[in-house]
Amino acid sequence: MEKAETAPVRGTVKGAIRDNLEVVCFAILLIMFFKTFVGQQFVIPSASMRNTLMIGDHLLTNKFVFATPQWDWEARFFPMRKVERGDIIVFRYPLSRDMDFVKRCVALPGDVVQVKQKRLFINGQQVTGEFEHHLGIGLDNGPVAGPWPPSRDPGLVENLPLELDIPTVWPYAEAAVQAMNQQGQEALPGGFRDELGPVKVPKGFLLALGDNRDNSSDGRYWGFLPMDHLRGRPFIVWWSYREGGNDDTNAHYASGPADIVKNFFEGARHFFTWTRWGRTGTIPR
Repeated sequence: MEKAETAPVRGTVKGAIRDNLEVVCFAILLIMFFKTFVGQQFVIPSASMRNTLMIGDHLLTNKFVFATPQWDWEARFFPMRKVERGDIIVFRYPLSRDMDFVKRCVALPGDVVQVKQKRLFINGQQVTGEFEHHLGIGLDNGPVAGPWPPSRDPGLVENLPLELDIPTVWPYAEAAVQAMNQQGQEALPGGFRDELGPVKVPKGFLLALGDNRDNSSDGRYWGFLPMDHLRGRPFIVWWSYREGGNDDTNAHYASGPADIVKNFFEGARHFFTWTRWGRTGTIPR
């Protein structure tokens, strides 16, 4: 005896369109949650962190590592911690907070900072290592890795600061300037690249510098970084791609759908020849 088929209750049968829309909406919500609270991709557009991070490095960033836990279980479940000296950090640019920058945290609140003959000193001790790059003899040799000696060799012709109309005093040490909303202002021209301070990092701020010290618009030009501007810490270079086929061509920002399509086809066309296979999958330090 055959069983009689039971007709489905009205409204419980989903059409193909509704079923696919639910999948798409769930995927969008999952991606938005991941980008907001977990991680996000960033692309290195300039040489300010060379050779630690190269133009065209595609990073995945841990966005919750520097977050302040609201409950005890958050700190146990997620690896949260305070930012430390030497951390590579992603942050909102203080002069234009819709832009994200990547630099290295070199000083924390209360630290006394001095740049003397290009050398960085924190609390009276020089901070240098393989991560620190300067231009060497002449201007065409590219960044040369540290560690660097405490003072400049008189016989070494290093890249000297440009002659620009600059302020004689670094303004960001003033409490009134630190309390300002700096968004929309312009970075200072050169002059504080090689000589700065000593200055004390105020409470609630840190100092961020690029590893490529002679070619980095960093805290020497726009001041201390508010702690609440931190976005996260890069934890892997998931793909490294030489824009233009070399290490000196800045990454191209996509400003519309046409640029996105162009970048996609350029990446597909030169994927095997312009990919830095040795850097892909590395952990930036």
